[in-house]
Amino acid sequence: MPAREDFAEPFGKRIGAIIMSSSGHGMSDHSVSSSYDLKRLLPFRSSKPVQLEDILITNRLHVRHRAPNLRDEARALRILAKEMATAPDRLVDTLLNMAVELCHADTAGLGVFDENSQAFVWTNLAGTLQQYAGDAAATNFRPCSVGFDSESPQLYSYPGRYFKHLADSASIPFVEALMIPVYMRDETPATMWILSRDKAVAFDTEDVRIISNLVDFTSDALQVVRSAKSAKQGREKAEAQLEGHRKTEQALRQTHNTMQVLLDTRTTQLQQLTSTLMTLQDEERRRIARELHDSAGQDLAAIEMNLSFLMREDSPRTANEASYVSDALEAVRHCTSEIRTLSYLLHPPLLDEFGLFSALTHFAEGFSRRSGIRIELDIPQDLGRFDTKIETAMFRVVQQSLANIHRHSGTFTAEIQIEADAEQISVQIRDQGRGISPEVITRINSSNQIVGIGIAGMRERINGLGGRFHVQSGKDGTAVEVSLPLAQEQ
Repeated sequence: MPAREDFAEPFGKRIGAIIMSSSGHGMSDHSVSSSYDLKRLLPFRSSKPVQLEDILITNRLHVRHRAPNLRDEARALRILAKEMATAPDRLVDTLLNMAVELCHADTAGLGVFDENSQAFVWTNLAGTLQQYAGDAAATNFRPCSVGFDSESPQLYSYPGRYFKHLADSASIPFVEALMIPVYMRDETPATMWILSRDKAVAFDTEDVRIISNLVDFTSDALQVVRSAKSAKQGREKAEAQLEGHRKTEQALRQTHNTMQVLLDTRTTQLQQLTSTLMTLQDEERRRIARELHDSAGQDLAAIEMNLSFLMREDSPRTANEASYVSDALEAVRHCTSEIRTLSYLLHPPLLDEFGLFSALTHFAEGFSRRSGIRIELDIPQDLGRFDTKIETAMFRVVQQSLANIHRHSGTFTAEIQIEADAEQISVQIRDQGRGISPEVITRINSSNQIVGIGIAGMRERINGLGGRFHVQSGKDGTAVEVSLPLAQEQ
């Protein structure tokens, strides 16, 4: 047996397109079911007197026996196995070359049914007819059709008498031809032909056995290769998709991180801006309150003094003049009261002078008198002083909460409780009113939704100081709970 390099011919373009096509069907571009009637597809029309029965000598195989050539068969299987592992594209050519050698034949070929041309095609040839591989003249070669239709190995004597194409392809006639059907797992019709011109060569049952085994091995090997190739392509595709998903996920994560950083920056800037605006607002309220008290309040006080002088009994005036002066004096006193109240609401002077306890006590008394709502205060008398921002924030929360109670709750009682320790100060304002719906409560406690200007202002003021703002409500009323850390009191 020659070295592997002698018969390991590479695939041609034709076998690459049909045997190992990318469609994954192994032996053909288009798989053909075994239920195809190949006699109908490739009908035999011969005007010659020689019939198929005249050349068919398969029965002679029953008397042609020899000892099994296990050594050569084993070596051939090893070569095919190695080809499968290293160069699977050469498997078919290697098989045909080994068939020529092991059977002492002149040529061997593989005919595969091509669905496009509806004919058997010599995809691979070895030996003396090798030049006809892929040749157009061979596409309608009928021995393949007749051979596959028999579904068992067939032996022919001088096949050129019946198959004229064989006679036209060689100057010396072929003495015998051995046909072996090839059953691919994808059911693509195929046949393997081994031909000899030597009268001394008589194909026997050992040739049939060993070639059938090699054909089965090659067929299975091609299927394994195809499956491995398909699995590899599937893995590569899955890995490519996974890598694409990973890159997309990484890009999305980077975008998310960038957006999160930007959002955090914008949130911090907004909180700083809100805190600055509230500080400026408090300063402006303090200035306006002072102006009202020091300017308008003093002017009204002077007017009241003058009007009071005119109301003295010894002052010369008519009855009408006395009435006008009395009305003016009453209007001035009312205006003075309103300005004093407005000035206190804008900024209670007690908050700066005496602290949160005095400011809230005085404010609660005035609010109760004006609104008719009874307020219960629970504030430690030794509450002490805190940072100006903390005292102002707490006062504004109580002020806004009482205003909301007066406008919306429908209750006539309210409770204010303040507690403080070394770490934080907390205040709770409760009422026994009609309550707030759960949907609105959810929106109130959400830091990214605005329910009302007053509530939003309280929430932002407390959040800006690092505190906690929470509202809960039910059938027994509503409670506003606020706490602020005292670390900034230094």
